[in-house]
Amino acid sequence: MPKFATRAYHLPGNDVCADWLQYMLNNHPVVGICCHHRLHPLKTRQRFIILIGSFAFGVAVTNVIYLWFISTGKDTKQEIFSIDLNTKESAHYSVTAGLVMLVTVGSGLHTIFDRFVWSLSACRCCRAGGTFESSSVNSSKRGRCQEYGSYLVIFCVVLVIAAATLVVLIRAKMDGEETTLIPYIQDSNTTLTDIVQSVKDFELEDFSFLKAYCLEFAVSLFLYYPLLDTVLFTGVLGCYRVPLLGGRPYEVRKEEMKRSASSRVRRVSALELA
Repeated sequence: MPKFATRAYHLPGNDVCADWLQYMLNNHPVVGICCHHRLHPLKTRQRFIILIGSFAFGVAVTNVIYLWFISTGKDTKQEIFSIDLNTKESAHYSVTAGLVMLVTVGSGLHTIFDRFVWSLSACRCCRAGGTFESSSVNSSKRGRCQEYGSYLVIFCVVLVIAAATLVVLIRAKMDGEETTLIPYIQDSNTTLTDIVQSVKDFELEDFSFLKAYCLEFAVSLFLYYPLLDTVLFTGVLGCYRVPLLGGRPYEVRKEEMKRSASSRVRRVSALELA
């Protein structure tokens, strides 16, 4: 369905709760793999590819933020605020500058990347009502054109995985050294081959930071992502009238306007026939 391909907030006949549920089940990166509608243009295989790309992009962004902290001399473990729980076993939880940067900048970039990949994979311009749908283009060409989106997604995911791997190796190497600056930036003669050769003695402990990222990634997917999409769904950011940000109220208003226009056309046609 074209509405599924465009991540529509509203489907004809649905109330608010039904629309929110269908939107989350069809568009969530993880839940959507198993719970998307059978008519949705993105199938399970494509969703797995998007999820892998999203995970790799998140790893890359997380480590780029970490390298930025080191290159600027800032401390990622600097405490912004803390939470103390008064229980039998008192617990102290601290929120660090690195975590705040990840949740804000990292999650924001994540959202942009996910929506960009979605647009490529769904290839809306080639579906019903799209730019390339015309009587002059036969169905076989439209089918091939729809596949271009999937090919571009695979290409983007491969590039992101390669970039994430390189950034992870650089960070793991730096975690194994006591330094406050990025040596590869300082040395202008360093080549990619030198970097790859320098990681041959890595130990498993050098990649321990991935544990923290997996936890942060899970929180981002199952807390931050639903909250952000719910805000967009309500349309408060676009005052219920701005395209893209108007959410469900904007789409409901458009549907009502189309029904009103159709009713006027039918009445005029009936009067002309009379």
